[in-house]
Amino acid sequence: MPPLHLIEPDTALFLDFDGTLADLAPRPDLVQVEPELVGTLRALHTCLDGALAIISGRPVAELDFFLQPLTLPAAGVHGAELRHDGEALFMPPEPGIAPLLPRLEALVARHPGLQLERKSVAVAIHYRQAPELEALVRATVADVLRGAVGLEGLPGKMVVEIKPAGVNKGGAIATFMRMAPFAGRRPLFAGDDVTDEAGFAVARELGGFGVLVGERATAATVRVTGPAALRCWLHRSAHALLERRAQRGDAPTSASTPSSATEGSP
Repeated sequence: MPPLHLIEPDTALFLDFDGTLADLAPRPDLVQVEPELVGTLRALHTCLDGALAIISGRPVAELDFFLQPLTLPAAGVHGAELRHDGEALFMPPEPGIAPLLPRLEALVARHPGLQLERKSVAVAIHYRQAPELEALVRATVADVLRGAVGLEGLPGKMVVEIKPAGVNKGGAIATFMRMAPFAGRRPLFAGDDVTDEAGFAVARELGGFGVLVGERATAATVRVTGPAALRCWLHRSAHALLERRAQRGDAPTSASTPSSATEGSP
């Protein structure tokens, strides 16, 4: 794969959260955000004139919690939720997940290693602490979806979700790319999971590219070894962009300056 160059000022930057910006944890609520990351994202958002969005399977409210005090443009629940740079959160109507919950809750009750995560318009079963139950989780989800209308299953890293049908990260990126300040820029999407493949494909279709965080077959055209390497690339890119602005006499305030990076190069 070609090398990953630093972010250019004409980039529309899209970033997954879990496994990309933050290291994966045994449970979603145990994820830790590197202290320097918030400052770096703030600087990138400023230097890209606002063309930075988080594209995640998490609800937007959770992204805000982990990245506070930032409220970046964001797509949550794989694009079912969408917020464009401070505007009101758009979310589709409840897709009828409630009737499916009793069977999913019963499964989790029988197997303490499983975790049920209820989202705004989706539900997920995590089996990271019980990987031997993958086949059972997938089979149960497939069974409860029989006859369900407007819903589909989405497998990911140690998780299977039930979400609105037809919603994916590629669609979220395409929506952002039709709006200012993203329109007319070159999209770059970084993600780690198979759920990010639709985003890689759309970024490529729109003249940009995807960055895979990790090792597996992918539609992304660039790869980094893991979240630490991706964060290092973001830190270095932010510093380079800030230096460009300073040379033009258009430096952002000190609040936008990221902390120095200490991780190795991607």
